[in-house]
This record gives sequence, structure tokens and C-alpha cells, in this order.
Amino acid sequence: MDNGPGEPSRISTEKRTSSAIRAQDLKASLAFLPNISESPDKGAFVDLVKAFAEVYTSGKIQISVAPMARSVDNVLSGAADFHVPMIRNTAVPADSLPFKCSTEALGKVVFVIYSNKAKPITLNMLKAAKDKKPFPYQLETGRGLEAFFDFPVTPSNSLDQSLKKVDAGRVDGFIWAQEEADYTVRTLALKNVHRAFYFAFDDIIVLPKGPKGDKLDAVFAKLIKSLRESGKLQALHGAIHSPYSDWQP
Repeated sequence: MDNGPGEPSRISTEKRTSSAIRAQDLKASLAFLPNISESPDKGAFVDLVKAFAEVYTSGKIQISVAPMARSVDNVLSGAADFHVPMIRNTAVPADSLPFKCSTEALGKVVFVIYSNKAKPITLNMLKAAKDKKPFPYQLETGRGLEAFFDFPVTPSNSLDQSLKKVDAGRVDGFIWAQEEADYTVRTLALKNVHRAFYFAFDDIIVLPKGPKGDKLDAVFAKLIKSLRESGKLQALHGAIHSPYSDWQP
């Protein structure tokens, strides 16, 4: 049965009834991403969390889907035990973040610079311009990822709208994960967009800070290792994120 967007999907590998076991049930909050995690029962990231549930023997894993910022906040507020997806921030110290990043990574996430074909922007151009005053480019990225860059970026609430603005030349560029943005470029049939490699980030799990997060980090380290050794992790994550694809719309 499809529970619909926002409704929890419960997955369990074993039937357990004791309160001690139920106390170890986990709540997963997934960010809504087109074609990747659109509902608690549909999407490649949902399949990945379901794979965790299959090897997690201490309880159930409950899945919900929410907009990115709210999904992360679910972990900060205690409404969820973990959030996916998130990239490891290499621009700031890890202890300055409001959450804990899992020690083990799920894989790599390629981010791409989407700019207008009439004024294409490359990584070398950004490196050369990042210390200039004023910064010469008007760039956008997904809300909540502003601190991942060592140059000015404006948060965006809409992948579709940002890429449409790039296509129309209303902003200089948009930096986002390859698969989600490529899917949108193709779906909207945008023809004035130029693509350039930006960086390959670690794809990690967002956990709460403190003893609870430390314990969950150890749990997920074992789960990730188990899936990696079986080959399932590479297959599942590879269905979401691939190496950089050098193509142009």
C-alpha cells in the first residue's frame, strides 16, 4: 500500500514486541528530491534506507520525506534519528556544524556548475575569482548549503526556478548535485545551460550531536560496512550518484 508523500513507511526485518527492542527503532528523515526520494515508498534513496533496514537487527526503521531544510531540522529537533542525503562540508570545521556527520561515507556526490552557454563558468574561473571584491558572479545553490562554498552564493528554494534563471541568463550560475540537476535540465528541456565539474563530495548521513549521535555513528559504520562488503551499497548508491558525466544540453 502506498502511504503517500509525508506518510511514514515502516520496514522491519524481524517481528519484535518487547519495549526494549522498540526503543531501538529508528526514524529516518529523507529530503524530497525529484526522481530520487519523492515519497516514503518511492525513490533510490528510499531503497538505500530499506537496505539498511534489512541488516539492522535491533528494531525497525521508519521513513518520512520532507523538504531538505525541514528534513535536516527533524534531526536537530529530535523528530528523527538521521537524515539523508548530505554532503561532507570541507569548507568549515566539522565541530562548527549543528549536526554530526557520519564517519563512514555512502559514496561520492558530484556537484556541477550550471551556467549560461553565453557566459560559461568553470571551476578555474571560480578559483580565480573567489577572493575578488566584489565577487563577480551571482551564484545560487540549494538552501542550507551556503556554508559549503568559500565564495558568495545565494540560497534557493527551487531547483527548477534556479535552472530556469540560469537558462534565461538572470543569474550567472547554479551549483548542485549532478543527477538531480541533470534530471531537471532534461525534464525542462533547457538548451542554454552549460555544465562544468565542481567537486566530488562525500555523501554522508546527518546525525544528532552528542552521545546519541556517537552511538548511531557506530551503528551506521557497521551497517555501511555490511552493505559495502556484500556489494549492495555500491549498486544502490551507484543508482543515485555516478562519476562526472561530461555532456552538454
